Amino acid sequence: MKLHALVLATALFGLPAASALAQAQAQPYQAVETPRTWKVDIGGGMVRGFSATGNTSDEFSVTAWGSASWRDVVYANGLDGLGWNAIRRDGFHAGVQLRPRFAAGEIEGSTLDRPDLGVDAAIYAYKRLPGNVVVGGRVQHDVTGDDAGMEYMASIGHQRVTPVGLLQVMAYGRAFDDARAKRYFGIAPEAVTDSGFTAYAPSGGAAGAGAAALLAVPIGDRFGMGAFVNYEQRLGDIKDSPLLKDGHVWRAGLIGVVRFSSPD
Repeated sequence: MKLHALVLATALFGLPAASALAQAQAQPYQAVETPRTWKVDIGGGMVRGFSATGNTSDEFSVTAWGSASWRDVVYANGLDGLGWNAIRRDGFHAGVQLRPRFAAGEIEGSTLDRPDLGVDAAIYAYKRLPGNVVVGGRVQHDVTGDDAGMEYMASIGHQRVTPVGLLQVMAYGRAFDDARAKRYFGIAPEAVTDSGFTAYAPSGGAAGAGAAALLAVPIGDRFGMGAFVNYEQRLGDIKDSPLLKDGHVWRAGLIGVVRFSSPD
């Protein structure tokens, strides 16, 4: 396929689970495009259920996309941050990342101190199994002093080229330690005054499980369009947090990208 399908898989498939799903640059799926020394991708579109600021995550909003990589070893994009495939073999990738940790968003009429944009340090490993199935996971920890603790992610995915375009499906699970659960979904007793909420102290553990599907369609040699849909069920103490409207979330979107790359 001349479609830069992996670009769309990165741009679109990452958005559904925000910081829960790993990106195509970290996952060792079978190659669907000619390797390049360097590549830069830009684009944008409409998404629902995701926002870097957290303020419009329940509405459709416009989002921009940008990514770059060198030999698919060192890479950067708006969801993974800066990454390095320290071990890159056919069928196995392992590496490190400095990942953006997205804001929780302000709650209208509340004075609660909500997490702002931050940075996590992460390590990951993914293995390709027969049938182009990839399994693996990631562990990440706050490095910006926001008391945001740790997050764990595990996933299983499958990718194939269809007559229409590149189809990718994935199931995943997430877990938090106590610090992250409390920072994002808890309410400290000292913060109750004038907040409009009662104190809530969730424990760490299973935080969510979901599934997502992406279809990326080529438009000529340099352009592509893609659509995704994602459902995630909150789990554990997280789902009972008074800061959440529902115990689940739907995410969906449509994004287009264009690539600039080395001629080799």
